[in-house]
Amino acid sequence: MRTKHVTDQFPNALGVDDFLSRVEIALFELGFDGANSIAMTNLCRDEVTAVLKTKIEEIFGASFNTNGLGGVLTCGVIGVKAGLSHSPQCKAGKDRYVFFSFPHIAIDSRGTVGNISRPGRPGPSAACGALKGAQGLLANGISANESKPGVHDESDPEFSIFKQRLVNRLKHEGVSEDAAKKIDLVELTKVAERAITADLEALISKAVDSSSADYAVVTGVQIHNWSDADFNDQQPTMEFIYPSTIYAVIDGQPKSINLTGFPGLTPRQINILAAGGTSAAGPHADFEPVCGVTTGNTTVRAVDVPYSHNDRSQRAGTSRNAKFYESELAGRK
Repeated sequence: MRTKHVTDQFPNALGVDDFLSRVEIALFELGFDGANSIAMTNLCRDEVTAVLKTKIEEIFGASFNTNGLGGVLTCGVIGVKAGLSHSPQCKAGKDRYVFFSFPHIAIDSRGTVGNISRPGRPGPSAACGALKGAQGLLANGISANESKPGVHDESDPEFSIFKQRLVNRLKHEGVSEDAAKKIDLVELTKVAERAITADLEALISKAVDSSSADYAVVTGVQIHNWSDADFNDQQPTMEFIYPSTIYAVIDGQPKSINLTGFPGLTPRQINILAAGGTSAAGPHADFEPVCGVTTGNTTVRAVDVPYSHNDRSQRAGTSRNAKFYESELAGRK
């Protein structure tokens, strides 16, 4: 059911480990790996996106990020070129870059769109907050949110640029005023992905010399499927990716990548990888695979959130210790 909540809104979404394993295999066949490539990650500034960044860096090493609110690109050509200049030097004389770009959305364990629980913060909060804010403003229509090209709010530069990129994309796609006023968060997130991908490709065309470098573009939507109310409850924390634009440019020639042509990892394989060894024993052994039995197109598992400092079992132990010390101190008063 958890998988169905996600795939009802984002058909063909894959578990994050499944998605990245297919991407890694596809790119390895084209000559990209962690030793010869630099990953350029463009995600929302939200801390919950760290799950995806961490997993990308497990494949490609430390990445150069161009993050902005909602995933909006504000780094410009110079910003992209700065990251490209950090690429490993290959013996063959070519640099290799892998551009990852994903706006994000939450669909909680009950299927509520836009809701996510966060460590230490009871009750649901929003993801993506920037997209929800833009959705609220679009309730007034497209024309009410237009601004002159190149003009932004100096006190809110990223959000005002983000909103303008969404407005421009809606106009480009012929969305009416009435439709824009009623747009839901899922559709607006997909609009954001298309707008940001177009901006990324425009920057790449100005920053990358395809005669001396090969590159890949991997875009989509990051989907958080966490607890509906309390991060510390027993609901597994799961992450999905909705793939969108995936291709490589080798020797100046584009090569489309179809991830459905690559078999996904089995639950056994994902459990071994999660354990960090050749058996189910390991630091993540408590996190069993959860199969997407509804659609059958992916395998997902519970994941640890990297910024929460420790896993669920450790948090439970810390909580028990705190209660013990509290009772001991109370008994000594």
